[in-house]
Amino acid sequence: MRYEDSKIWLFSFADLAFLLLIAFTQASTIGKQPVHIGEMTIPQVVDAPSISTLDQPRISFQIRVLKPTIPETTPFQLVTVTEGLVEPDEITLDTQGLRNRLTQMKQEGKSRPMLVPDRFSLSKDTLMAMAMIEKVYDDHDKRVTVQKVADKP
Repeated sequence: MRYEDSKIWLFSFADLAFLLLIAFTQASTIGKQPVHIGEMTIPQVVDAPSISTLDQPRISFQIRVLKPTIPETTPFQLVTVTEGLVEPDEITLDTQGLRNRLTQMKQEGKSRPMLVPDRFSLSKDTLMAMAMIEKVYDDHDKRVTVQKVADKP
């Protein structure tokens, strides 16, 4: 008995076409809300003589997004920075805990925290923390991207 392998590509092509058909039918947005996917690439910050430090207020706050662990833990941690001294909270927070803590901070008049994601943190956690900060500290009217300077006469 003799086999010919000359037509094997036809089966591979049919398998690929079938898999693509399944993928496209599952990704259809007809009659559904489209799926929005967001992802961020966080640059690595390195020490260099040409980089100057930011002027920070005497007390500032950070929301750190931690890398995932096994077993899973809560991904957010509040950190207080007082004149360069870093004091992380011992308890980590989930999404609801983060929202409650941010609301409490805003009511106490504390400044808006900076978002500091770990290099290996999940982008969904980073985006969630960013959304929580934006919802609680809704101060869009106080931010300026470009400020026009009047010409001198």
